[in-house]
Amino acid sequence: MIKLISLELRKYRFARYIGYAAMADLAILLFLTLLGLTDYGAEDYAYATYPESFMLIDTFVRATFMIFAGALISRMIALEYRNQTLGVLFTYPIKRRKLIAAKLVIIFVFTFGMILFTDVLMGSVLVAVDRFYPFITDSLTMEQVRVLLLEYTVSSLSAAGMSLIPLLFGMRKHSVTATMVSSILLVLIVDSGFNGPLVSINSIISIHLSLGAAGLGIAWASMLRLETKDVN
Repeated sequence: MIKLISLELRKYRFARYIGYAAMADLAILLFLTLLGLTDYGAEDYAYATYPESFMLIDTFVRATFMIFAGALISRMIALEYRNQTLGVLFTYPIKRRKLIAAKLVIIFVFTFGMILFTDVLMGSVLVAVDRFYPFITDSLTMEQVRVLLLEYTVSSLSAAGMSLIPLLFGMRKHSVTATMVSSILLVLIVDSGFNGPLVSINSIISIHLSLGAAGLGIAWASMLRLETKDVN
């Protein structure tokens, strides 16, 4: 499995996706900065407290990299099916499940790692800026930091799992469009707040974890179907 993952990383020159992720991080930082500047002084200021600020950051980071994961699924799986590249790979003396599993592991680990890294990075920038130019009303304790890191880890894991849900739609007709559209719709449904940044579907932990588990289940079911329907 490790060898297959290594070959996939080399095949897609995956280092360039790290570069794309860095550009996405920069875009998130610029957007959050612009939001903070334009909204400053408002009654419902987005950065009024640390809990609201960190939730806002996590929401935009999850949304960005869940869509990024949809693009990876489109590129590494749906497009290869449509171009019949996988059909050639399936003739090799390697289990089909392992070929797809290697791709899904890459997507899952990349999405998890980038969400967690970006959450911590943006949170650190926020704390550093507030130290020199105070604009957040409450204070941040070490206990809150420990709890936050745990929440970010759980959020990143479940978001990485959720990012595999578009695989269900992309595998039906091996459609890149269906994969991307379903990924965007998933983000709109999960990360849209209905009472400010602290309240959204994703803030309900049971739904949060259930959707993450559903994504992993879909990935497993897709690998099982490779032995029959998806190969024909």
